Amino acid sequence: MIRIANELTTITCDETGNSLILADNKRGTRWLLDPQSLGYGDRHAVQGAYSDPQSKPGLLIADGARLDKPGELAVTYLANQDRLEVVYSLHRDYVEVRMPVPASAEIGFATLPGSFQPEGERMKLLLPIMQGMLWDGRGPELNTMRADGGHVGFSMSFAGFLAESGGLLMTAESKDDCRWWFGKDGANRMWATNVQLASLGSMRYERVVRLYMTDADIVALAKQYRRKVMEQGRFITWDEKIAERPALERIFGALMVYIGYCKDDVDYVESCRKLQAYGFDRALLYPGRFNMYYPDIHMGGVPAIDLSRETIEAIKSLGYDMAPWSWLNEALPVSPEEVLRQYRRDPAGQIMPHWKIDDQQWYLMCHSYVQDWQQKALTSIIPEMTWDHFDVLACVAGLECHALDHPHHLGRPASRTEDRQWVREVFKVDQRAGRMVSSESFNDAYSLEYDFGSVKAFPLYGPWPFWPVPLTMLVYHDSLIHSWYELHSYNNQWRGRTTWPGGFFEYGGGRPRLMAALDALMGCPPDVFPFGAQYGYSGRGTDTFLYKYRFEDPEVQIALKEALPVARLHRRIGKQEMVHFKILSEDGYVQESAFADGTHVAANFSLDFVGGDKGIDHKIVPGAGVLPPEGWRVD
Repeated sequence: MIRIANELTTITCDETGNSLILADNKRGTRWLLDPQSLGYGDRHAVQGAYSDPQSKPGLLIADGARLDKPGELAVTYLANQDRLEVVYSLHRDYVEVRMPVPASAEIGFATLPGSFQPEGERMKLLLPIMQGMLWDGRGPELNTMRADGGHVGFSMSFAGFLAESGGLLMTAESKDDCRWWFGKDGANRMWATNVQLASLGSMRYERVVRLYMTDADIVALAKQYRRKVMEQGRFITWDEKIAERPALERIFGALMVYIGYCKDDVDYVESCRKLQAYGFDRALLYPGRFNMYYPDIHMGGVPAIDLSRETIEAIKSLGYDMAPWSWLNEALPVSPEEVLRQYRRDPAGQIMPHWKIDDQQWYLMCHSYVQDWQQKALTSIIPEMTWDHFDVLACVAGLECHALDHPHHLGRPASRTEDRQWVREVFKVDQRAGRMVSSESFNDAYSLEYDFGSVKAFPLYGPWPFWPVPLTMLVYHDSLIHSWYELHSYNNQWRGRTTWPGGFFEYGGGRPRLMAALDALMGCPPDVFPFGAQYGYSGRGTDTFLYKYRFEDPEVQIALKEALPVARLHRRIGKQEMVHFKILSEDGYVQESAFADGTHVAANFSLDFVGGDKGIDHKIVPGAGVLPPEGWRVD
């Protein structure tokens, strides 16, 4: 038996590298490396615009272990005819797992280090999908791989394992060329592991993952990740941000006001006055105009919204803030020639189709160009705006660009690491101008560079396999806001319920009481679509239709009623660390949270089945009395 140990951790395996166990010396939990979760694929299995493995991982076979030096254990694996090495190193408060550069150029991806299972104990997985998901294994079989960002990707770069006696946090330190592979098989075996991808066709640099032992608790695991992020300098508090960009103070207590992509005949200024009279003295409106390479587009049969400078200034005079829709990750073929020369290209040299509306087809841009465009746009297209919302810049995981004539990577392809840094530089353009920065998707790869990330799941529990939990806010509440996807406003049912394949969880809009209760629990601002026009898909391919909202609409009035107390709560706690979270009922529907200033929130996410078979499900909450369904209370 081969063994390394320090005060916190003991690692053992046999001489072949099999039966590897991480023992938590403090808590007694023994974590067994699952050999069925050790996988790889050749370089031909990673292809396409988003570079996801296209085939099921083959099995890595342990082929020997050795002690290289004190506190370091190396295991060699066979990947078909190729060899991979994985090195475990003991540090004071974590285990570092490294994959040195393999000799073979054929390896396209490999798990690092694989998944773990607690010996003799039940396990739950913590997966940072959207705001975070707790999974105890219920539901059908699942075998999936996800990148960071996106509506159902990972918002933070970790996977968590909760046993009865202890927890294990797996973090990707090499996070630009990676995916997360997780699932459950027919024998109810669950797994989650990081997967490292080839970069520009090969595993050309060393990859690193960390393993932290924690208590068997959601908060303990989230706070360990928070400490790691802070130690690595990827965390900045709201107070620090506001000192650099004073305009950010207006975020707290504001209503997020989505007003649609499309041109409308509504009186926007008068509608904002109605919001102000209702009680919202702060509001973040978007989009007032499109910042894109060719703005003459139609959606739902009408042009894009384009508010005049006079209208925007009148809205700002009310104390409200206005953002454009900065849609710069892709371009139409009718865009200026300068733009078309910056199309992203795949390894075959082809441009990459992406979004499509009606007969309008967009193609992906190389992000190296976007910062140059944005620098000019601040003074030419969107000078009067006070914050900026980017379409999917934070949403899409880093992409390679194989064009050889782009000035920022002339004569060579660009890596995902470079791509991610270019996105950061785009956000920094707005930061230097003193603006708030928002983008579709909560993705902590941009934790220093932006202020808002979007997309949350409905708080549905009971029989649902994935239970949403506020991991993002346990880590980042005093640094970032986790908002709703723009089309998932409290009142907007047109882009309503979307169920993740297999019925694991649901997300959408149009449930004002349920969404308000979640925002209160998470300490986030409310989001309403009170007036304006928006396109939706008709169900006939990419064909669209138009719909509108007005301040007086009954669904808008209901949404505003639910939003106002949430906005007032957010002004009180928006800059505070979330210090506590607990699920209070066995069915998951009753939960509580607390913030650093002592504010305590209790929420009952039981659905209000008025007129249904179930009846109204009131819950008795310890310390908070009786809470109605879809209700919340603050102390």
